[in-house]
Amino acid sequence: MNRTYSSETPIVVTSCEQTEIVHWCRKNVQYFKMTGHHRFMQLLNYFDDVPPCIWDIKQKIVDIEQLSQYEQEPMFKDAIGYMVDGGALHLHKDSNPSESNLIHVRYNVYVQIPHEGGIPVYDGVECGLRERSYICCRSGIDPHYCTTVHGLRERVVLSFGFLMPSERISHITYAY
Repeated sequence: MNRTYSSETPIVVTSCEQTEIVHWCRKNVQYFKMTGHHRFMQLLNYFDDVPPCIWDIKQKIVDIEQLSQYEQEPMFKDAIGYMVDGGALHLHKDSNPSESNLIHVRYNVYVQIPHEGGIPVYDGVECGLRERSYICCRSGIDPHYCTTVHGLRERVVLSFGFLMPSERISHITYAY
């Protein structure tokens, strides 16, 4: 499946789901791991009370992207990221499993974006996504980061991880 990700990527989170997820993050942020300055993350399987809509959102993406045959990425699995004023993500690539030719791929859902900053940059392309949409990040091969969050509105990102063969993701482009 060839796929170009653009600002027209489908909305997969409703307004009600967005409110529920953001509220849940605020309530549970003390259980998130600090992964940088004003940056927090936690694996979703850490929690017993994950809003069911998060799994519905993942299933929408699995259906749209035809992902049912791919294994979950074993280290970061499915996670949620939360950034506040001053938070950013450093430039990096995620690791790929050494025992296979599979690539670490993440489907990142931008539940809430700040009014300023928090913009993902994948393979040198600034991705001006719509809130409540998603993008595939070929995190095991493309350097990626996000710009610094400014202001009181948090950046909330669901991140669903998969292991995929390179031929399945070789034609993915970021068109912004």
